[in-house]
Amino acid sequence: MVEEVTTPDFDTYIAEQSIDAVEICPGWVELIWSDGQISRFHHIWLRDNCPCADCVHQGTKEQMFELVAVPADIHPLRAGVTAAGSLAVNWSSGDHTSEFEAAWLRANCYRDQARRDRVHQQITWDANTWSVPPTFDGLAVLADDAALYEWLIALRTYGATRLRNVPCTDIAIGDIAGRIGIVRETNFGVLWDVWSEPNPVTNANTALPLPPHVDLPTREYQPGLQFLHCLENEAIGGDSILVDGFRIAELMRDEHPEHYLTLTTVPWSWANRATTTDYRWRSPLIVTNGDGVVTEVRVGNWLRAPLDVPFDDVERVYAAYRVWFEMSYRPELQLRFRFQPGDLIAFDNRRALHGRSEFTDVGGRRHLRGCYTERDELHSRLRMLERDMRRRAVAAAGI
Repeated sequence: MVEEVTTPDFDTYIAEQSIDAVEICPGWVELIWSDGQISRFHHIWLRDNCPCADCVHQGTKEQMFELVAVPADIHPLRAGVTAAGSLAVNWSSGDHTSEFEAAWLRANCYRDQARRDRVHQQITWDANTWSVPPTFDGLAVLADDAALYEWLIALRTYGATRLRNVPCTDIAIGDIAGRIGIVRETNFGVLWDVWSEPNPVTNANTALPLPPHVDLPTREYQPGLQFLHCLENEAIGGDSILVDGFRIAELMRDEHPEHYLTLTTVPWSWANRATTTDYRWRSPLIVTNGDGVVTEVRVGNWLRAPLDVPFDDVERVYAAYRVWFEMSYRPELQLRFRFQPGDLIAFDNRRALHGRSEFTDVGGRRHLRGCYTERDELHSRLRMLERDMRRRAVAAAGI
């Protein structure tokens, strides 16, 4: 029996391709796969990722190996394919041998195309894409992992979804969010209500219209995901609004590049006004990563603190902010719909802006229940669902 090769994590890898040839090159090891693809792994990368029991704790799968324990010019003395189809490397330092599962190497190949393939697709949308967000059955999401997975893929891809048939109870929203991960508590509590009340602590708990916004831009780490569940809606007015903030950013970059530059580089000041808390944060309205890709937006009209920028920047900052808000009100960018009891919208709070029209509750109450969780929880849950799919596929195939 061929001994199973360990990996430096708890995942299961499906071997769709095998290693046909191995070549030791100056600085890296080159692998040629059975489908003709070529992977190159630097010597130091391979040594750093050795999965053996001396380098990785087999109970926790966390590294014990320290980079400074080997010379910077460490290199293979020999490298080849084992009877199990794995890559074995004998190192120049420490009389050490590393063995890597082929499927793990293929999954972690870092050639440019492989790295691009691992980036999750995010698709922007507007009112021409659909009239309501992608919709799923809430009872199925609560009961079935396949339905949960389908919903979460859409949530990650589009940043906004709708569930229907969610039980109209005070705790159902927590059950839905709990299918993803840990619910985040804020100064509003773990679960909170959105309704008109006589002594509100936030504009959300009035009958006023709310312009498109994200929640809690006042926090250093604003919530990643938000859930709003309709329990009652007999009010007159109060239509819900969703806008893809990433779509606005795309259009602003194309139509107003000078304003886009301002909103991605100049920090805005955000602050909550309350008698018991005083949260404040400064951040550009549009946040990008090192590749210039938009990763989040921060905007909340009633949570703006006094602008705090150099004197010569004030007018251009206000001009850019005005353009952003004008674009967020474009009819072709807004989804407008009416909540029905049992509806729940789940959206990326750092991407999708939400708002509402003014309402009156003379004829009945408009009552939403809300909570937050994080993008981290979404990504972790998806990975765990995919890990389980691979594990079951391998078990079914008897591999």
